[in-house]
Amino acid sequence: MAEVDIIQAIELAISHELEARRAYLDLSEQADDPELQRLLKEIAQEEAGHEASLRSRLRLYQEKHLLRDTISRYVSPNVMEEILKNPQLLKLGGKQQRVTVLFADIWGFTSLSEKLAPETVVEMLNHFFTAMVDIVFEHEGTLDKFIGDNLMAVFGTPLEIQGAAVKAARCALAMHRRLREMQTVACHIDRIGIGINTGEVIAGNIGSHRHMDFTVIGDVVNIAARLESLTRELDADIIVGPETYQEISPYFHLEPCEPVVLRGRSEPLHTYRLLGEA
Repeated sequence: MAEVDIIQAIELAISHELEARRAYLDLSEQADDPELQRLLKEIAQEEAGHEASLRSRLRLYQEKHLLRDTISRYVSPNVMEEILKNPQLLKLGGKQQRVTVLFADIWGFTSLSEKLAPETVVEMLNHFFTAMVDIVFEHEGTLDKFIGDNLMAVFGTPLEIQGAAVKAARCALAMHRRLREMQTVACHIDRIGIGINTGEVIAGNIGSHRHMDFTVIGDVVNIAARLESLTRELDADIIVGPETYQEISPYFHLEPCEPVVLRGRSEPLHTYRLLGEA
């Protein structure tokens, strides 16, 4: 039996509890014996409490099922189970956390999309993003959002993880490996650029009363996005920021780039090419 049918059957059974309560109240009004009237009213009250309890438990199940369905699109199964055990991890008010942010973008997407039929573009993006998100989950990352042909992932929230920057770096390398595998079966995407940055962000549910998303905001996010844009200028696959470099340098081969002044900043930023694992 489909889950929807089971829920409807449960709701029907609960409605019978309501009908039974009304029947007991009707009988109490018809009874002449005061003791029997009192007994029937007590039974009706118990039925009311039972009905309320059943509805509450069913509602909690439905809310948990909705939460599971929603967050399974953004986090790995392990993280999802932790959130279901402790929903406070998705703190509404927001909290400050140290995380690593990853942006991945398809190079030349605009010109590529102009050459392909719309349905081909959509199919290509869906295939690409499905593969990339699977890799993010494999490395304990959280999908934050899609921005056009750009993917944003975060490592270290809503569940704190050890070695978030290292996991993000390994994720980036795995994404490039996966793209090379996809290119052996007529993939239209030639190259992607990835920017990675580490630092303090504010994490929480942000939006309006109509629509909210769990996301991260702060300068760390802005710099990660700009590092991703920088990959085209430097002809690099993966560029990481200085704090990411400090955390991952013992485990990876990195090459320093010329310090760059990012848009809106006066001080140069030290950046590094991520070449592979040590």
